Amino acid sequence: MLISIPKIDLKKIILNLVILFLASNLSAFSQNLPNSGKQEELTTLQKQAREYRDEGIKVQDTGDLDSAMKYYQKAIEVDSTYAVAYNDLGVIYEAKEMTDRAEESYIKAIKIDPYYLSTYTNLAFIYEEKRNFSKAAYCWKKRAELGDLEDPWTRKARERLEDIRLSLSPRPAQDSQEKDVVKLMKDVANEKYMLSHDDKLLARKYFRKASDSFKKEDYATAIKKASDAQILDPGNKDIEEFIDRSQNRALSR
Repeated sequence: MLISIPKIDLKKIILNLVILFLASNLSAFSQNLPNSGKQEELTTLQKQAREYRDEGIKVQDTGDLDSAMKYYQKAIEVDSTYAVAYNDLGVIYEAKEMTDRAEESYIKAIKIDPYYLSTYTNLAFIYEEKRNFSKAAYCWKKRAELGDLEDPWTRKARERLEDIRLSLSPRPAQDSQEKDVVKLMKDVANEKYMLSHDDKLLARKYFRKASDSFKKEDYATAIKKASDAQILDPGNKDIEEFIDRSQNRALSR
């Protein structure tokens, strides 16, 4: 039995593919611009929400988390589709050790804007802390897939994803047999430098590198180098405070 095959318009198919490709690239280009749009297209309430958010950032920078939280909540009240404010609110909740509420805020941000990259990073850290590594891996995977190849946080996401996969693998690598993925990098760093004869000298060296990375806004490297320094000099309060400050900055990206 012969089957009639309809004639294919090859030129039309190629044209449609080109259009889809361009649309996909335009979407990727705007992925790190949550709720992007021309300022003149914003409603009065949306503009008010952004003003509240700006005020929240100002007081957050001074360390006034309670006031920052109130401003972010006001921003959401007047614009319930403002993904950035939900992410900012999640950062505050996390800093105040209100992890469940932080998780809820991050999830709301992603539902509103699935391309808001910072939220995937923030959620991944929360899930790692909760030892929910399957959800953490999902968030790191999304962050790696959506991020720019030159973005250091895209590379960090790939590294974290690989750490989790190795730790959960039935055949883990020699340096990734630890069950606790969050502590994996510190454990490896500790083993690497355990034979050092001048720990504090090395600690100062890594702390200087951490400070340089912080100034360049490379917070992932700053945290890693500072963690190395803390292993070598665990009683150093300056290093401890530096790590906390770097983590807060990283979560706010």
